Amino acid sequence: MKRLPLLLLLLSALPAGAFAQQEMTGIRKQEPFVQQHELRLTAGAYPLLTNLDRWSTCTDADFSFDRPHRGAVYTSGAWSLSYDYRFKKWFDLGATVSYYGEYSDLYSSDGWSPVRRDRTHYISVMPVVRFTWLNKNWVRMYSSFGLGATIEHGRRYYDDRPYRDVLVALQFTPIGISVGRSLFGFAEIGVGSQGVLMMGVGYKFKPKNKRAK
Repeated sequence: MKRLPLLLLLLSALPAGAFAQQEMTGIRKQEPFVQQHELRLTAGAYPLLTNLDRWSTCTDADFSFDRPHRGAVYTSGAWSLSYDYRFKKWFDLGATVSYYGEYSDLYSSDGWSPVRRDRTHYISVMPVVRFTWLNKNWVRMYSSFGLGATIEHGRRYYDDRPYRDVLVALQFTPIGISVGRSLFGFAEIGVGSQGVLMMGVGYKFKPKNKRAK
């Protein structure tokens, strides 16, 4: 009679132990990394793109009263469209195309009457590398660096001649954070052609041959 309660006790303990072992195994298991595509739309403020030669004070002739005077300068902000491919959990490689515009009115030297609207356009193309140093299910923190070229097109305000210059495009972002999974939002702090303060939305998805059947 004493053996029966002991046997029942052992049988009741076995499922609980097996369940505990299965739960611990599930905790330790990590999903393997899968390479991903990523698309981003970014709005940036205070990009560093202006050709400083246009604002330099070289000779007394630059201050001639016969030249039109520039009014307030308005900007479009920097808008960027990016594509990245995430090769590893910590490394992305991609490309960015950015646009930035400056607009101002020019006034005559005698009566401050409007002469024309001055427009300058900047289009930048850069390869970009991104390094992820914190990666969670919903939060990712990273740094990135891009180097490329900017095409500047406009008219020189003092002689109304159209011109086109090619400048160096550079973007260094020491800290960025994204929140979300497939669809995510992000914010970045950096310096360069995309801006100093940046925000945007993005979408990431797996390659077709790596998606779940």
